Amino acid sequence: MTDWPTMTLHDCCEALRANQIASSEDILGQMILEEKLPFAVGTRMDGSSRATFLIFRPAFYRWLDGMLDTDAIRI
Repeated sequence: MTDWPTMTLHDCCEALRANQIASSEDILGQMILEEKLPFAVGTRMDGSSRATFLIFRPAFYRWLDGMLDTDAIRI
């Protein structure tokens, strides 16, 4: 596990998969853009299909621990 305060969309999906939760970067990214997840924010420039995400590692693992009701596997 790294000490970085943020993680990439790919890292986030890998962490979910390590905890037996199927995920894809496309779906997770869309959920972040729709503000459905409390640990990340995302934006898309007008007219662009490319999005930028800011995923906060500590908040992600707190959320995942709560959703699993146990300590999640950390990567």
